[in-house]
Amino acid sequence: MEDPPVQDKRSKELLEKFENPNVLPPSPPRTESSVSDEGLDFPLPPHSTEPSKVLAVDNNTPDSHVPRDPRLIRLTGVHPFNVEAPLSELFNEGFLTSPELFYVRNHGAVPRVEDAEIQDWEFSVEG
Repeated sequence: MEDPPVQDKRSKELLEKFENPNVLPPSPPRTESSVSDEGLDFPLPPHSTEPSKVLAVDNNTPDSHVPRDPRLIRLTGVHPFNVEAPLSELFNEGFLTSPELFYVRNHGAVPRVEDAEIQDWEFSVEG
């Protein structure tokens, strides 16, 4: 099976670096936190910035209320929303991935949830 085409020049450069097993992605930068990480032997997650704007491409879809990170690569067109982060962005994050760059797999619309309604929700697991 042939490898999929590389999205951009930066991703191609990073893939070539990974062919050398001695090259590792950078550790995430230290983050300011009220919690002390003294004595911890693992890095804190990278700084996260929650998307605040609905993208223009989503305006006429059932997901027109969901803000999204514009760096994500859409895999199945506009809707349903199925995306992955560019390899170059993941490499720049280091070993830990911020929430806005997680991959997304949806089979339909994202439900609209109002904060005031959440108190009345019930959740059950059966099986």
